[in-house]
Amino acid sequence: MNSDLRPTRVRYIIVAVTAVAALWMYIDRVCFSTLSPNIGAELGINAKDMSFVLGAFFLTYALFQIPIGSLADLYGPRIVLTIAIVAWSLCTAVTSIAGGAAALLAVRLCLGVCEAGAYPAAAGLIRKWSSAAERGRLSAFVAFGGRFGGAVAPALTGLVAINMLGNSAIGVAEWRGVFLIYGILGVLAALAFWLLVRDTPAKHPMANAAEAARVPPAGPVQASPTPWLRRLLALAASRNMWLFGATQFFVNVGWAFLITKMPDYLTSRFKVELTDIKWMQTVPLVASCIGTLCGGFFADLMFKVFGPRWGRVVPIASVMVLCAIMYVVAIQMPTAWGVVTALAIMAFLVDLGVPSIWAFAQDVGGRNVGAALGWGNMWGNFGAAASPVMLQYVNAAFGWDAAFAVCAACFVCGVVTALNLNATIPVSPGEQPLDPEMADYQDA
Repeated sequence: MNSDLRPTRVRYIIVAVTAVAALWMYIDRVCFSTLSPNIGAELGINAKDMSFVLGAFFLTYALFQIPIGSLADLYGPRIVLTIAIVAWSLCTAVTSIAGGAAALLAVRLCLGVCEAGAYPAAAGLIRKWSSAAERGRLSAFVAFGGRFGGAVAPALTGLVAINMLGNSAIGVAEWRGVFLIYGILGVLAALAFWLLVRDTPAKHPMANAAEAARVPPAGPVQASPTPWLRRLLALAASRNMWLFGATQFFVNVGWAFLITKMPDYLTSRFKVELTDIKWMQTVPLVASCIGTLCGGFFADLMFKVFGPRWGRVVPIASVMVLCAIMYVVAIQMPTAWGVVTALAIMAFLVDLGVPSIWAFAQDVGGRNVGAALGWGNMWGNFGAAASPVMLQYVNAAFGWDAAFAVCAACFVCGVVTALNLNATIPVSPGEQPLDPEMADYQDA
């Protein structure tokens, strides 16, 4: 460990490498929805059954957030994230040999398990490398990696399938080849992560004592035969965590439309071809990237202006009000690009609040950040799992305008839950020290 008095900046390398891991995670996740019309056509899977395949990923992704996030708290995010990247990359590669709906469903369920601990582990890693005042922007860069991966996935998938695999249309060999190539690249990303990342500044050969001293200690996590169950019980006893989970549930019902049902919506309502869908789906996801980066600075600014209590709440609640409005605006749009524009603004706003959501979990989680963010992500992804199925049924019964109205209503519900969050109340008050920046604001 470097002993210079001036703090090194290794934390930025850690953030960058973790962002790349998030990028590949989202590419693997989003490319399936882009290719789903072609996969369904080749394998004889109708839109209703495909909606269950799309939603299946989010179900296991939700259920395994806390168990795998707790493993990251216990054994360290480096080893847990490395194993996770390898595992989800293998799932992506195996998708290339799927022969029907049942096989695709199984692979998507496995992919959800493998990706479940990624963001909880990443949040814990950032917690070990950052102070409270910079958590918003450092978390934002990691989240940006995921959003950027999702943004480029539709266009990149088309590029790989049509150009690199040498065909003018995406057929059987092309969509299978995409999954195989992505799987191989993911394994390489796992290797880079393992070589460059360490769990704390004290363990990194390039970091010095001054950089380590910047980070408030969280304390060790005691081993337990079922650490995730113990943390689950603690989280379930926290009103704060139930509000946190509900907030993420409502947000994801509306946001998940972009990566699940948007291609189907554009095809059925506006008869948009695949060559145009990939660009239309990309626009809101690019807006998400911009929102994430802006949200990091916005979160840290709100922390400084309003303090931990309202500095976390204001960015989350305010953007959801505007998201609800944008879904109402989208209903009024007569053209595909008009709807895409409204949804792009919605996507920007959602991600403007994401860094504050991460920072909230890091504020209250202490030594159990992985479990705390995992709890919120679990409920958020229950929302994402329900979203394509629920919106499919609402559309079938009442039309797409009604489905958009449901998304708007969910954002309004999220505003109510977000306003009641309190980042000054730790999940386990008797087990964790508050950060110095938080101590003066702790509620009695």
